[in-house]
Amino acid sequence: MKKIVSLFVSLALAVTLQAEEAEYYRGYNYISVGVQQIHYEERITLSDGTYVKSSADASSPVYISGSLIRINDKYDFSIDISSTLLPSQIDEKWYADGAYVQKNKFDALITNMQFLGHYKVTDNHRLLFGALYKLDSFKRYDFRDTNGNPILDATTGAKLGLTEERVATLYAAIGYGYESAPFGVKNGFRFKGELIYAHALWSDATNTGFTEVSFDSINSYKVSASGYVGYTVYKNIEVGCFLSYSREEKNGVDVADDQHTKWPENTLDLLQGGLSVVWNFSKE
Repeated sequence: MKKIVSLFVSLALAVTLQAEEAEYYRGYNYISVGVQQIHYEERITLSDGTYVKSSADASSPVYISGSLIRINDKYDFSIDISSTLLPSQIDEKWYADGAYVQKNKFDALITNMQFLGHYKVTDNHRLLFGALYKLDSFKRYDFRDTNGNPILDATTGAKLGLTEERVATLYAAIGYGYESAPFGVKNGFRFKGELIYAHALWSDATNTGFTEVSFDSINSYKVSASGYVGYTVYKNIEVGCFLSYSREEKNGVDVADDQHTKWPENTLDLLQGGLSVVWNFSKE
């Protein structure tokens, strides 16, 4: 009789532990590689009233890594970092009042760092809050007119050289997150997604063409949406694919200097997609 009771208790405990494990939402780490598609525009009205617009589209490989860290039953914390691996050399075209006037080569290097707290309304549904840091580097060179001839400096007569534009921005962010199931417990699909709105708290923009001037307008915002689907191939290891889209809007600003310097209004659309590997080998 004691053996039967002991066996029953052991079976009940095993079932209970398995159920707890199946419902235990814990942290994980991941790396992703893929491709990003960039669409970048600048718009500005010059002092003489001419409306100038530029447009550039580029594709390049991207690397993303991050972690979800379990704090307790109510809170998690996530870190996500992405960076362009190799900028593409593409053409940026410029238009004045709708007429094509020149082009140049354009390289875009984009780095994102996202730090978010997760308030778990339930394990599946989460309120997100935190900060985003973004650094963009745009390089322009090989300036040419509509006939394909090099554009010369009006003062020196030499070909226009390389210019670099760097924009660093810190955002405050809020959003919604979804986790469909615990990570890595049993074979099957797992889904996750995020919707985030961010508004600039601090910004610093510089251009090598205006060495004495920096721009610090915080009249900008960013919205993003991302989705992921993964499959557990082995306990604690998951493979999947991701897709994300973000749009960043920055208003232009005038600078009080003798040259009437302006920083253009600009828009950056970023579409990323690729493959991910997710894991957690820690004993929790």
